[in-house]
Amino acid sequence: MIFESFPLNLDKKRKENHMENLIIATTPLQAKIANYIQNLYSEEKFLKVYITPVMNERQEYYSRDFDLVFHGTDKTTYEQALNECTKEYDKIFYASFDNPLILDIVARSKYKHLMSFDDGYADIYLKGMYALPLNSIQVGKYGLTRDDLIKNTEKHYTLYDSDFHVVAKEKLVYLKDFFKLNIEPVKNGKTAKVLLGQNFSEEDESISVNFITTYAKALNVDYYVPHPKEQFKIDNVKYLVTPLIFEDALVELFKEYEFVEVYHFTSSVSLHLKNTQNVSVKGIAVHYYNDRQNELRRLGCDFINITLGW
Repeated sequence: MIFESFPLNLDKKRKENHMENLIIATTPLQAKIANYIQNLYSEEKFLKVYITPVMNERQEYYSRDFDLVFHGTDKTTYEQALNECTKEYDKIFYASFDNPLILDIVARSKYKHLMSFDDGYADIYLKGMYALPLNSIQVGKYGLTRDDLIKNTEKHYTLYDSDFHVVAKEKLVYLKDFFKLNIEPVKNGKTAKVLLGQNFSEEDESISVNFITTYAKALNVDYYVPHPKEQFKIDNVKYLVTPLIFEDALVELFKEYEFVEVYHFTSSVSLHLKNTQNVSVKGIAVHYYNDRQNELRRLGCDFINITLGW
């Protein structure tokens, strides 16, 4: 009997050792972090899933190495993603704590370990969507909540060395030099001035257009980088045409410019690049975003007042 049971246990162990991990990303930044995490567990098998409400060139670029890609907000897409991703896993990695589909995939799947990684600046924002009291849209169909995912994660990979994080400090694993560039800028003394876009209003795009047009002109920028949610067009600016997030697009700029000046309103780029050589990052002070800009100031980001000549 002993010899009969031993192979069965061995087979079970082999199965367990071959259980795959699930990692889910919903933005280009998350995809970049997901790839980094996969390399940390290079001996393990992953099912990589990318979920986005819309598909564009940037989303396509950062989801190109994922096994399953779902885009859309319709019920059919939701059901397909839920059914294809609900399995038994060793580890599940996620970033968007309140994404309804992620909540339901985790609720329906079997797993041994839950692990998470940064969604972005929201993870360390005291007044952000993960820190404010739970609301009904942050509860999944099967009862799992945003706060459950935050509480139950065993380990959280983070970009930010901040005194506040929505995940308990003892669970944090810091990703050092995550945005380090493997390129030396050209030595020509030239400086590129870049303005990063901002979606000021979901209801009235003219607010965004007016803000951005005004400051782009006042700063005399060389390039404009649209916000991922932008649907509007800014006239009289040169767009930096690239599928890359700005942190990665710097590689291309450094082939032509020795220095890069980055201007923004509330972009997390200010945190990601604030210590990058040959890059200066300056926030544009506007009362419209006073709370968020004060939070970025607390985290060591600089803001300047721009004279508009009105």
